[in-house]
Amino acid sequence: MYRSRLTYLFTKYINKESTPEERHELFELIKTENKDAELKLLLDQMVNEAEADMHLPAHSADTILRNIIGEGDAGSVVRSPKTRKNLMPVWMRVAAILVIGFFATFILLRSPVSTDADTGRTETENSSKISIRTLSGERKNILLADGTRVWLSPSSTLKYPREFKDAQREVRLSGEAFFEVAPDKSHPFIIYSGGIETKVLGTSFNISAYDSQEEVAVTVVTGKVNVTNTAGIEKIELNANQRAVFYKPTTKLVKERKDLTDAPDMLKRKEGMFVYRDERLQKLIGDLEEYFGKTVHVAEQIKNCKVMANFYVTDQLLDILEPIALSVNGTVEINNDGFYISGEGCPK
Repeated sequence: MYRSRLTYLFTKYINKESTPEERHELFELIKTENKDAELKLLLDQMVNEAEADMHLPAHSADTILRNIIGEGDAGSVVRSPKTRKNLMPVWMRVAAILVIGFFATFILLRSPVSTDADTGRTETENSSKISIRTLSGERKNILLADGTRVWLSPSSTLKYPREFKDAQREVRLSGEAFFEVAPDKSHPFIIYSGGIETKVLGTSFNISAYDSQEEVAVTVVTGKVNVTNTAGIEKIELNANQRAVFYKPTTKLVKERKDLTDAPDMLKRKEGMFVYRDERLQKLIGDLEEYFGKTVHVAEQIKNCKVMANFYVTDQLLDILEPIALSVNGTVEINNDGFYISGEGCPK
């Protein structure tokens, strides 16, 4: 028997057994200040179980927790069940919901990755070109002839030659992918995507270039790349932890002014985990629509709110949207036209 309603709802949520009504009730309880001590204790127990179930070294789950919540002493948040009132601010309660969903997903829903031998592979008549596509909610791990490895995100297409015989190794991307390019100084690797070309010799980076979105982003994790718009007017060099954004309507190519602390999160996409920190809500929703093939409407007053999220494409979309809506003091509704997120405005 559960000692409280919070524990009961928490356990059902972790086991992916809760109803929409129960999830809503759980989120409301988490926002209540007098539940802070019990919530911290439940999070502490979940972290300890995760360390055992995932065969992690001691306290490594705490490291994951700190990465999800962000900078600060997250360890004291989950390791101190005896606490005075008001120790957990509203933003931390919202983060707690995301943490709960993350661990539930990490333990129970390790995302499978198919290979390029699966469905979605087509070849031209002379078999010199290959095209790999993914459907909504599907990812693929592709090994190219030169040793380059590509993790293709949902609703994406990669076109590449069966063998690289020219002076340059050229591929075309529509959608999103994470690349680990095999080094070859004499044969640069070039990706054409959404109005830009990204040139590398050997490095790891992520490109987001969905046809339906107005922005194309290149985020470098290791090494160095050159990004040029197809008109050849602008050229940007990116090093590790830097990003460039290409705006299709204006053809403007812009480099981020400072290094990104969250660029390494792109590495998690190799495992199927998508991490967003301080991202515009409308951009995140645009990605979710591509990943899940669903329509999500957002109230005008919250489109530019900065939010965070952690999920796998094997998760249920509603489970991802609910904590996001909570973080902007909103709710999620569903009807025949898709999902609707309302909200009072961006949190201060």
